[in-house]
Amino acid sequence: MSTSTSLVDAYLKANPETRIAISRTLQGSLTDGTVLVDRHLKPMIDTVYAQIRDLVGPGQLTAGQARMYISELSVFARYNAAYLRQATASVASFCPALAHELYRNFLEEGGEPGKVPAHYVLYSAALLSDLDLLVVGHVPAAETLMLMSLHERMVNSHQPSAIAGGYYATEGVAIAETEILREITDQYGEVTVGMSGSKLEKLDFYYRLHLDDDHEAAQVGGMSVEAAHIEGLAHFLRKSELFHLDLAQALTGFLEILKGMEEWWLRLVRRAKDIA
Repeated sequence: MSTSTSLVDAYLKANPETRIAISRTLQGSLTDGTVLVDRHLKPMIDTVYAQIRDLVGPGQLTAGQARMYISELSVFARYNAAYLRQATASVASFCPALAHELYRNFLEEGGEPGKVPAHYVLYSAALLSDLDLLVVGHVPAAETLMLMSLHERMVNSHQPSAIAGGYYATEGVAIAETEILREITDQYGEVTVGMSGSKLEKLDFYYRLHLDDDHEAAQVGGMSVEAAHIEGLAHFLRKSELFHLDLAQALTGFLEILKGMEEWWLRLVRRAKDIA
């Protein structure tokens, strides 16, 4: 698939029922958040990120290509806690329940005293320990700055509903992105130190922390840290009327961030092709 083609747009062309649902939601005639999330948004995320994984091709990356992906992906992890804290402040007066959910995520990402340290600290230290790879202080490429700009504008929005939708996109892709990143770091480990998976002990802990349903860091019964974040935010879109959220605005925020993240990945794919 050409990386010049929007994967989201291609999905909507191939799935006209989702294109119609999005159109109806934006025009206010579809107000059922459960239908929107479960029948349309979740399948779209799954399909788009399966395509992104295929385009990245983690198992075929050179050390230089893998290092580029790892460095660029580390930047969002560096700032995500700050984004969550700002999003919390932006929605607090309008929807305290949404603010509570975002703040819970902030504490997990940013490191709650007496619990798991800040996730970026864990990740950057694990890269140093297992792979001797330094990402702290990495200056982001233009495409990563683009993604950061979109998130900064989203979390400072005057529309709480758009923040809810934007952060649902951010968290909705988190499991897929973490799985891709794990494959990339495994590939980097294989080509540099001859190790991957559980042999990279600290990285393995970091990935299991995010993805395993029974990990000690999982605080919502039966769900991994990332799965709990996804479902926690999806709840507000599914029950948008209960929380007085505007579903059209939430969908706008969702599409702005999802398409921004897709574009970020596609630009990184193009950048990787220029690296030996």
